[in-house]
Amino acid sequence: MISGYKSIKTLISKLYRDLNINTELPEDSIIEWVAEALNIIGAFSQYDSISDCLELVNGKAKLPCNFYKLVDITYKNKPLYWSSNSVATNYGCHNCQIPTHNSNNCGHTFYLNNSYLITSLDSTDTDGVCIVYLGMPVDEEGFPMIPDDVMYDKALTAYVVYMLDKAEWRKGKITDKVKADSEADWLFYVNSARGAANMPSTAQLEGLKNTMQRLMARPNMYKVSFKGLSKPENLNL
Repeated sequence: MISGYKSIKTLISKLYRDLNINTELPEDSIIEWVAEALNIIGAFSQYDSISDCLELVNGKAKLPCNFYKLVDITYKNKPLYWSSNSVATNYGCHNCQIPTHNSNNCGHTFYLNNSYLITSLDSTDTDGVCIVYLGMPVDEEGFPMIPDDVMYDKALTAYVVYMLDKAEWRKGKITDKVKADSEADWLFYVNSARGAANMPSTAQLEGLKNTMQRLMARPNMYKVSFKGLSKPENLNL
């Protein structure tokens, strides 16, 4: 699991040290490559878990600029349900919307489209929706922060070296073997970093055990935001 972050500048310093070069590296490209490699690794715990309340305008809200993936969404402490963008749920087109049910009984729905959260809530609903989402952690300059983990150091360094070598290989300046060796390093460490980030702690393993080992199934925990699901089951017989 990931418990902390550090500046991308530490990785740039590591590249100069490991490659033992005196020429200037393309730092703008390195930042882009690091962000790209982080998204390829894509481990849940490498992202910031952020809570926010979005103000609705005609049932729609702009997603935050660092939004990566939605984790949870509620309206007045009640969950909203996912709905695909069909004619029946095209809330952005009032002339297209087909009333299929009473939303007060069945719950409100939503979908994501073009960096917007679009809900079945109408313009009279002034309360915002609360979301929990994953976002890329960034520093004060807007550069991506990197997980403070040795396997991430290895993986991100390997990806940058691979991209540098690939460019030189295309120009015919390095051999196939050098380029293949750089690619093999990246392919090895990308999975090592993902595995290190996804490794659960003892407390998380206990929560998984309590979730799976139950005499009574609880299939509708989404309604209560999965509250208490990771706690031990107590049966009073």
